Amino acid sequence: MIETYLQQFREIGLPALVRLSGDEQAVVANWAQKVTDGYAAVLKKFTLKINNAAELPYSKERIKIAIKTLIAAYVFKGMDDSIAILKERYVRLSTFQEIRPQDRKIMVQKDVKTGQTSPNSESSMMAVQQKYMQLVLSEEKILHEDIDTYLNDLNLT
Repeated sequence: MIETYLQQFREIGLPALVRLSGDEQAVVANWAQKVTDGYAAVLKKFTLKINNAAELPYSKERIKIAIKTLIAAYVFKGMDDSIAILKERYVRLSTFQEIRPQDRKIMVQKDVKTGQTSPNSESSMMAVQQKYMQLVLSEEKILHEDIDTYLNDLNLT
């Protein structure tokens, strides 16, 4: 049932939720809460500005749909604080990027004896971090616009 909902949400957005029966909406709401709770736990663990998307418990797309699903439910309940938290978490998805294995090695390369990055690797590490930071900032802007549009569609902004 969840896969059907996800496909319909991709195709038509929020009306996919509205078309469900009350029991189906409860199942979807429970799924969305489980996904966002798993994501929230990862956010507490990974607080860097650039994180590996492989650390996410679900795909970014599933997390986005789960957050949007919960936001819609919170709108109807008037839970503005929860909406603000979910909006911030939605945008923070940008900090999770698909980091290539060779780039991961450069980003965490440290001298085993001193615990410091070596001078030769410092410039490579900065270049790699800059590349991913540009991706983060670009995606952050897109996610911000996306969630603002969604909220506007729900008549919140």
